[in-house]
Amino acid sequence: MENISDIKKKYRDKLDSLDLEVLIAHAIGKSREVVLTHPEYILTPNQKLRINNYIERRIKNEPVAYITKHKEFFGLDFTVTPNTLIPRPETELLVEKTLEEILTFHNQSSIINIIDVGTGSGNIIISIVDNLASNFRKNYRCKDKNKKIKFYGIDISKDALQVAKQNAKKNNLQSEIKFIESNLLEYFLKNKIYKVHHLILTANLPYLSKDIYESSMVDVKKYEPKSALISNQNGLSHYAKLISEIKKLKKYSKINSISCFIEISPEQKNEIKKIILNYFPKGKLNFKKDLSGKCRVVIIKIN
Repeated sequence: MENISDIKKKYRDKLDSLDLEVLIAHAIGKSREVVLTHPEYILTPNQKLRINNYIERRIKNEPVAYITKHKEFFGLDFTVTPNTLIPRPETELLVEKTLEEILTFHNQSSIINIIDVGTGSGNIIISIVDNLASNFRKNYRCKDKNKKIKFYGIDISKDALQVAKQNAKKNNLQSEIKFIESNLLEYFLKNKIYKVHHLILTANLPYLSKDIYESSMVDVKKYEPKSALISNQNGLSHYAKLISEIKKLKKYSKINSISCFIEISPEQKNEIKKIILNYFPKGKLNFKKDLSGKCRVVIIKIN
């Protein structure tokens, strides 16, 4: 009879140890800690079949998150499918900086709209709303027709929106966030925002150039949705269009200030700066580095 230790010895030269432990844990319905602390755990025939299936898929470069259909982000558990990008640790910086901005409005009588553009699995907007719970979200219940803060997650993909809605429900936030099918800000340009003091936008749009995409890891190119990764204009086509739409939104809606938080690839710093200042010459820009010291988030302030 095979146990966990036997499986780990069998595949230790074929698979990363962390990936192997996560897949075994998922197959037996236990935590990774159990896999680590109970190598003598005897596997049932069905568990062995599942483990072998998962390992074969991983050897073919299928991402672990797609195999397990789960990914942790900002301390929360998210369902992921091939219809959405897998949430990445570097994106947590975008969430952190957005939360800092929102909390500057604490105790102010401000009307705030927070829009997550290209929401995907919903990991950004859901993490933001969840982490506001201990601060002031309780003062802005969705049941309140006069609430001062509204949360939106928008995406062009119906399939991605279904995943985002599922994740909101999983984290008991389905009543807090309105998910809308929209190509960038198209919905809001048609249904203009009025009487909003502050508009906060987050965006982790496709930003890989064709060259960088081609040099990406096999599991990214083979399994993750290409449309959510690659963009023309050296990876900045989507962001250029978003900035132009923010310009239109600012012109036709009564918004006092706009703050926009976007994730980029480090080498795009100078080019994205030119695009933003072309539309907003007086806009204030701030670039934030991730834990590896690379420029990852651009903060745009427009008054």
